[in-house]
Amino acid sequence: RILDPSSLLLLCSKFNAERIENLVMEGRLNVFAETVKFFEPGIALATRKSSGGRSSKPKVENYYKILDTRSNATPQTIKAKYIEQVKAFPPETHPEEFQRIRRAYETLRNPVKRREYDMLRKYGGRIEKLMEEAFGFMEREQWKKAESLFRQALEIAPENLQVRLGLAVVAFWQGDQRNFEEELQRATDLAPSEEEKVRVFSLKVKLLLDDERPEEALQVLNIVEKQYPGHREMLHHLYVPVYTQLGREDELWSMTRESLPVPGSESPEDIYLFIHWFNTMIDLEKWQYWSHVQQRIRRFLKSLQGEEDKLMVLKALLNEHDNFYEGGFFRGAEMLTDLMHILDGKNPQVQERRRRTRDMVRLEKELERIRDDEQLVPLIGIYAFEWFYEGYMPPEVLFFLRKSIPPEVLTAMEEMDDELAAGIMKLRKKYPLIYKRFEDRWDGCLALNK
Repeated sequence: RILDPSSLLLLCSKFNAERIENLVMEGRLNVFAETVKFFEPGIALATRKSSGGRSSKPKVENYYKILDTRSNATPQTIKAKYIEQVKAFPPETHPEEFQRIRRAYETLRNPVKRREYDMLRKYGGRIEKLMEEAFGFMEREQWKKAESLFRQALEIAPENLQVRLGLAVVAFWQGDQRNFEEELQRATDLAPSEEEKVRVFSLKVKLLLDDERPEEALQVLNIVEKQYPGHREMLHHLYVPVYTQLGREDELWSMTRESLPVPGSESPEDIYLFIHWFNTMIDLEKWQYWSHVQQRIRRFLKSLQGEEDKLMVLKALLNEHDNFYEGGFFRGAEMLTDLMHILDGKNPQVQERRRRTRDMVRLEKELERIRDDEQLVPLIGIYAFEWFYEGYMPPEVLFFLRKSIPPEVLTAMEEMDDELAAGIMKLRKKYPLIYKRFEDRWDGCLALNK
């Protein structure tokens, strides 16, 4: 998740043509109201890449040097060197060095990853340039040019998984179903693990959804789930958009609920089924069932006996919470802290996350009140929204949201010095949490307007 869709479009209900038209009528903005459409591109822009400066050639770490071995080392030698390096740089005293050693070993121990790494060391700059140009053509839907570049990359790295996936996507959008299936199969064969193979099939599902073919997407999901039953949790997030396109949301909700274990027969591993149920509730916006969901999960958490079982479940909830929090969906994160508190309310990690998440929820509620405050100049809300989510939304999303505002409108609002200064002073009294959170920035705005 990036964040709650209602939060992503938080300002839409306020910064609309009618609001700006009123300002025009008052003579406060010298623009045509009908040209003003704030944030209309919305979520679709979240998938686009912002244009930035030319990227420099990445420096490839020398994994062989990190493990103190040679590039022609045997798998046995690599393992022995890894053990030596771990003993020399244990994680307790050398955490950064340990992470580099582990990263090197995880790559070199896998034959496919090692082969790709060796190709990257030899042709990395060339492959990266071809791939970057190919993706640029894909964004502009120039499929033939993209395919040509992927073919060039394939000559350099015939077993590169990303190149094969690029060719598959190009074939898909050119309507070449046979080549699409062939390239996808080659990518699947190259995938070094079941987890990676599931990711390849997930891409196929997403492409079918983008092409509005939910029936076929559902067939793929069902096949993959049977073929890789140990990785079902990786597919859960795809069921909601599939069933939503099919108009069968209630059916999905019932299926998810029925997949839960019978009370009294649960095992600790069932936490992932409960998490999936929780996520489905949120994705389908079934908020009216939260009390029921919470009670059922509470019963499961209370049934856990052994400390190891409790720790395993707690780690799963902590990880899910962190995903929500880092994605800026604080309402969901707060719900998860309530569940964690039921399991182990005295745990320092739980207490710290609960405090931090509640602080963000309070800030978000103030932000919603700012959205609805008709007496504040809209620029106040725009600034508050951008600053609040800048650490959680991808930078390119904020870039496109800002870019979607007509420049003349933004310039006109930025020149409303008196209104902006008055708005900030009101903000300090009426919305103290948002003001205090970004006090230096608000004061900077006031200083610029003096």
